[in-house]
Formats: sequence, C-alpha cells, structure tokens
Amino acid sequence: MTDEAWFVVLPDAAGGPAVARALEAGCVRVLTHASGRPWVVGRWPGSALTAAAAGRTRLALLGQGAPGAEALRRALAGVRDPGDLDALAAGLPGSVHLLASFDGLVRAQGTVSGVRAVFHTTVHGMAVAGDRPATLAALVGAGVDDEALALRLLPGLSSPLRERPVWRGVFQVPEDSWLSLGPAGAARVTRWWRPPAVALTREQGAPGVRAALTEAVRARVGRLPDGRLASSDLSGGTDSGTITCLAAAARPAPLLTVRAPQRDPGGEDAAFARRLSGRLPGAEHLLLDDRRAPAMFGDLADPAGLVLADEPPIWVRSGAWFRHLMRAVAGRGSVLHLTGHGGDQLFAPHPAYLHTLLRSHPLTALRHARGRRALGRWSALATCRALADSRSFPAHLAHLARHLTDPPPAPRHPGLGWTPPLRMPGWATPDALATVRARLRGAADEETAPLGPDRATHGALDGVRYGGAEVRYAAGLALAHGVELAAPFLDDRVIEAALAVSPHHLGAPDRYKPLLAEAMRGLVPEDLLGRTTKGDYGEDAWTGLRRHRSALAGLFDGSELARRGLVDDVAVRAALRADHPTIAPLILLERTLACEMWLRALPGPRPTPAAVTEGAL
Repeated sequence: MTDEAWFVVLPDAAGGPAVARALEAGCVRVLTHASGRPWVVGRWPGSALTAAAAGRTRLALLGQGAPGAEALRRALAGVRDPGDLDALAAGLPGSVHLLASFDGLVRAQGTVSGVRAVFHTTVHGMAVAGDRPATLAALVGAGVDDEALALRLLPGLSSPLRERPVWRGVFQVPEDSWLSLGPAGAARVTRWWRPPAVALTREQGAPGVRAALTEAVRARVGRLPDGRLASSDLSGGTDSGTITCLAAAARPAPLLTVRAPQRDPGGEDAAFARRLSGRLPGAEHLLLDDRRAPAMFGDLADPAGLVLADEPPIWVRSGAWFRHLMRAVAGRGSVLHLTGHGGDQLFAPHPAYLHTLLRSHPLTALRHARGRRALGRWSALATCRALADSRSFPAHLAHLARHLTDPPPAPRHPGLGWTPPLRMPGWATPDALATVRARLRGAADEETAPLGPDRATHGALDGVRYGGAEVRYAAGLALAHGVELAAPFLDDRVIEAALAVSPHHLGAPDRYKPLLAEAMRGLVPEDLLGRTTKGDYGEDAWTGLRRHRSALAGLFDGSELARRGLVDDVAVRAALRADHPTIAPLILLERTLACEMWLRALPGPRPTPAAVTEGAL
C-alpha cells in the first residue's frame, strides 16, 4: 500500500514556516520560494513533479503528462507576474496542478474538470491552499459543516453549489479559476478559463478532438519508463475501447486490459470487449473472476476500515469493486491505469442542447426534438413546455427551492432545464429540508451565474465537473495500491476540443457519439465506433443492494446523520427494505449512504496541531 498523496501551498510570508512545521509529520517533500521559505510541502510520487526556475520565479507542475523541465524554463522567459501564466496553462497537455511563486506572489490552480482541484483556508489570518480539503481542515481544526452535508443528500445538485466542501472554513477554488496568495496573507480568486466559442461542425471539430485525445493518452503512456506496465479498462463500451486502442498505439511495450463480467444477460459489452481484445496484438487481457469480486455497496456495508477523509464519495456503489480491480492490476505490475470516464459527459450531448438550439436554429431543433422525443417517449405537451421555458439560472434555482418536496417527475420527463428537477429524499428531516431550501434561495438571490452562457454549455460543464469529482475520488483509491489513475477524456485540451463543436453536430438522435466516431476513424475499429447501445449495470447494483441490505439498514439504527438531525433513521430503513420498481429510489439512497459511510469512517476528534499557534505565527 502507498501512503496518501497531498500537498499544501504556502505564501512567501513569515507565518509559512510555522505551518510547514505543523505538517512535517506527514510531509516527505518540500519546495521553497526564492526567499528560502517553504512554498509547497507534502507527499507525492517523485514522477509526478516537474519543476523549473528562472531568477526568483519558481514553477511546478504536479500530475500527469507535463512537459519537461527545459520546456518549462523556456516558458518562463518573459513571464513577470502570475497572470502571465495564462498562456502556458492554456497549452498544457495532460492533467496537472500548476503552482508558481513570483518573488512573494503565489499562483495555484487545478484543471477545468476538477480532477485536479484546489482548496483554501485561513490559518490565523494567512491564506493557504492545498489539493485535499481534509488536510486543510486538520490544519485549522475544522469540523464538519452540517449545512454542506445536508446539500450532499440531494442527488442532481448542480455546480457551483455542489462544490461546497463539507469542512467549515474550507473553500474550493472554481475549476475555471486560479488562486493567488500574497505575502500579506490575502487570497484572491481570478477566472482565467472560459468555454470556447461553439462554432464548429462535426467534420470541422473532429481533427481537433483526434489530436487532443491522442496527445492526452500519449502524454501518459508514452512517457512511462521502459519495463513499466500500463493497464486500461476494456469494458466493451465506446469510451474505454477508444482509450485502450489509443494506448496500444502509443506504447510499444505491453499493455494490460482488464474487464469484469457483466451480469445483465442482455448486455453486449462482453461481446464487444472480446472482439476488440482480439485486435490488440501484444496486449495481455485480464478477465476478473466474478465469484471473487465484491458486490456493489460492499464498502457501505462495512465502512469502519475506510479512510475517506476529504468528502462523501460521489462514486459510492462501486468503491469496493474498484479497489478489487486496482489490486488486480497492481498485482500484475501496472503503475498507470487508464479509464474512459468523461466520455459520456463530452460526447453524449446534454438534452438541454435542444433548448439552446431552438433559439438559434429552430428548424434543426424541431427535427432533433422529434427524434429525442420518440427515443425518450416524452409527451408532446411536456416537450413543448420544456422548450418554451425561459427562466434564467437564478430563477431556476428559486423554482427548485419551491418544489423540493413535490412528487418525483415522470420517468419520461424531458430534462431540458438548467439542472434536473431536484427532490429531497423522504427521510430528510424538516431541518435538513429547510437548510437546502434556504441555500437554493440564497444562491438565487445572489444571482449565482451558470457555468456557461446557455443551458447546453452549462449542462456539459456540469457533467464534466461531476465526472472530475468521481475520478478525483477514484484516483485516491487507486494510489493506495500504487497505481496512478488517468482519465484522458477529462483533460483540459480534450474538453475544449469537444465543446467547440455545436451540440447538434456533437450528437444526433439516430447516432451514438458521432463526433467521437468521426474523430477516431482509422484508429479504433469501425464496429465499435458504430455501436448504438450502452452497457447497463443496474442489475449489478440491485444484486449488491440485496446482498448487503441488512448491513446497510443496520447503519441507520442510531446513524451519525440522525445524530446531526439530518435524516430520520426509521424512514431510511424502510426505504432500504422496500422493493422498488425503478432505480430512482436507489439513486436517492446512494447520496445518504455515502454521507453516513463518510461520517463513520472519519477519525476521532480533530485537534489543532500544536505548532500552529498564534505565538508561532
């Protein structure tokens, strides 16, 4: 097992050394400002860091696929302040944290998807940043923010509300922004990234997607030292198949593919995976033993041994299975595992694109709406109402606040709003409901801005950020087994290439991910690119729930959530023991189960480190 990775970024200030001393028990690496004071302290794999210096300027990239130190030194030529690094950030391949020190000024930023995120807090008046909110919370002795936890009970909550950390006094830097730390202790957030103009057709945008995705994969596997093994998911789906083919082409050394059996007897994933594996000469293929793999929800049934200190995991039902997968690939020698996460968010357009398209290309929008309505079995009246809705994002949030306790929307509801309809679970307490309602109303009153100028862009970026949070959690599970997790679809350059294509060219009612198919033609087998179905693992979820139902219900016999006044244990147990005709109640239960598991996995009281005292600063 590998120790957890983390880092903290300190300003070039007199209080920095005291904070560094408070962290030194778990710290194995230190980078310094030009002044000699500590700048970046923490624990990370040596291969993850690329650093360069020019005069009193320091630059560090932590992550995957970064250019070499010499390229960074050249990039620093002519750079005079943190804002000058926007051009460098806009061209970086891979997935990295960018950290810079400019003779007293610090810049820290993550990625557009949030796979690499930045958080910040204040230690006795001095702002500090880091990649792990729990590390910052421990530094200042912060407790759990019950209001933020109440929001986590709500499935479908949109960014930016979703990114509120569950630790009091700890904040997340928006994914499109960077954080500056000044020597006087102040922190400032500056937006540097905006989604590209949506102007390209499928044919115009495909070369950009092809180049960005090919480079994203090559930047990882092409730079592995000789003899080090990379592995890749090969579920049989279009996304994982694409990444596997690109990895095989980019790396002459052996590649390990891995897949798990699919319990759904009608699923086609296994057949496509077998077909593709036969076309990858030199690759080794691992089929996990279904009899030995843990069922879904296995983590939740026994959370006592888990250490999930940062936040309740978004990716909750398959955590135990994923750790099983990581143990398997690590046992074969893999040090890097590639996944197709993010492909759905980028190449299957958010249904809200119809609402946006109607305002610019009405005839095209109506043709697409007819096709989508037939596929989704939407009623004509509901579709017309959804298309005609003209609420702004703040007005939409206020609408959500008023309808949190309404009955669930119809299964065939056209999801063309800024966000899905939000419904609080029936086991949430009146206090939890009031908290969430007040937060939504507050965001509406504050005129909270959406992630993009229209519903299509907002929906796409919201999906990208959700996928980034999933991968961020899974990456921690993988690294515990000595394996780096890579999600090339969620790299900044890939996201930009996909978002530059008009949504009605990105997808079509009668085709599955046509932009990805166009971009990968000649690199990925045609039959996989032409696939029109997607694997459904709902049967695996129901099997896991049935197997662990009693243990899960036992968590709500005096739960931590009930102790905090957020849920009614009796109602949660009833929901767990009931037979449900659809998967919708299971989605509601997942959020609650994740929060309870996280609370139970937390260590005991979190004392403020003795070194961080007013006197020391």
